[in-house]
Amino acid sequence: MMATKVVLQDWIRFPQAPTSADAHLSWNGVGSYTDAMYRILLHTQWMDFPRHMIAGMTASAFRLVVDRRLTAESISAYNWMAENFVAADFLGVTTGQHGGFSFEPTFPLYQKQAVLDIKASIDRGIGAILWHDQFVIVTGYDDVGRVLFICESKGNEVIRLPYDSLGRNSTPYWYYQVLEACAPIDQWEVCKESLIQAVYKWETHDYMLPSQDYACGAAAYAAIAVVLQTETYDAEQAAAVLRYYAKSRLDIASYVAGLKHLSIQMDQVIYEYELLANLYTMIVEVIDDSIAWDSREPDCVQNVIKLIRKAGAAEQRAIDAIKRAFPETIGNRFDDIGLR
Repeated sequence: MMATKVVLQDWIRFPQAPTSADAHLSWNGVGSYTDAMYRILLHTQWMDFPRHMIAGMTASAFRLVVDRRLTAESISAYNWMAENFVAADFLGVTTGQHGGFSFEPTFPLYQKQAVLDIKASIDRGIGAILWHDQFVIVTGYDDVGRVLFICESKGNEVIRLPYDSLGRNSTPYWYYQVLEACAPIDQWEVCKESLIQAVYKWETHDYMLPSQDYACGAAAYAAIAVVLQTETYDAEQAAAVLRYYAKSRLDIASYVAGLKHLSIQMDQVIYEYELLANLYTMIVEVIDDSIAWDSREPDCVQNVIKLIRKAGAAEQRAIDAIKRAFPETIGNRFDDIGLR
């Protein structure tokens, strides 16, 4: 007989009952795909790398995308189907994933299949990744109550998400990914490839995003400066975006610090990313002066713009150093550096 309720209790650090909450509850902060993947990898014991290694090896940390209003949506604006598949593949993880729009007439069919796929993953003892206005982890289900138990990728609070609410978010996008198995990888080859992907992300606009609304890689820095200069932004959302990218640049600095042996040119890569992380730390220190930032105090904003421009120059030098470190591999890919 099939189980009607399965909960992966060891996801919860301290014993507590799942709480009832509105299906559209949003936690503080933004859970990224990397956060969710990292926590599942630890839970399954497939890998025990620190989080910054997962962020770096998947190349996710190198992503830099902003919309031209600098809203919090910038953080999750990328091709989930393509990039999350590749991220898992880099780690040797095979996955099944689906996504789309909840307004499509076929959505109810996809929703039912999603519940079945996620329950099957839970039955295997593996949490599933779900988009619920951020990336969260499904840790159990209850067929009697017809609910999934989900938790934020960083916290321990569990809430109930009705089966019928799965995929119904504040935006029309739905997405889930189940992890199936993990095969051995050549860690250092993956690390080398992640740096090459960093070049691709820096130089290539995501074809899924309209260029009039979004800026990617190198172009993102100019877009940030323009938005701040013209004051067409929400101070709180802009701060969230800058803090998110400050964290990702700290992750990169920690990641590349352990890759010195990959090339004699890595010293320069390491130096520039450390400088970049320090510049972002300074940016966060400025915007943490919430009164000056929220009121768009001119000196405060101009200071951030100045630091952003310095950060853009530092990241460009880091990318140039990566290209010097692996000229043959990058050169052989001609105009498609992203080709693996």
